[in-house]
Amino acid sequence: MDFSLTAIIMALVPLFVVMDPFSSVPVFISLTKSFQPKERREAAEVAAIVATGVLVGFLIFGPIILSVMGIRMESFEIGGGILMLLIAISFALGIEYGDKNKASVEAVIIGVPLLSGPGTMLTAVLLSSTIGFWNVLVAGILSCIASFAILLLSSRIYHHIGKNGLEILSRVAGVLLAAFAVEYIRKGLGL
Repeated sequence: MDFSLTAIIMALVPLFVVMDPFSSVPVFISLTKSFQPKERREAAEVAAIVATGVLVGFLIFGPIILSVMGIRMESFEIGGGILMLLIAISFALGIEYGDKNKASVEAVIIGVPLLSGPGTMLTAVLLSSTIGFWNVLVAGILSCIASFAILLLSSRIYHHIGKNGLEILSRVAGVLLAAFAVEYIRKGLGL
């Protein structure tokens, strides 16, 4: 497929929504509160670079892995759509699985699993099968750049919109993600 601004935007929205960098703001602030501004910037850079690497790596090798395992894209769309729907429900209802605050500093700061977790990897592969690899690659990189900017500005964002504002953004993201998930389930079922 050729580059298309429309396709890039169509991929950018669900990727950014599933990355949900706003939900990472309180954790990032908490983990970097003793950092100097330069160290905080470096932590945000590392998080964005690692998140981009994981997303691009899975975008490239995910379909190959599925093929080797004999998993058809339709099955991946249905299974992935169900998992994405569960992630969306957790966002929309504010349900957390596990305790993000107990994760190691490295695991959180480097952007896995908060930015490029299973949902992001899944979304990238599903999108690439319909929108095209290059469009999803560009959208993924743009999502990681936007996530970097949000982490870099996390103290200001938190100051302006507070915990409740971040919670509302995360819930809205959950509703949007649920719509994308249902669409993938529908497509996998051939409806």
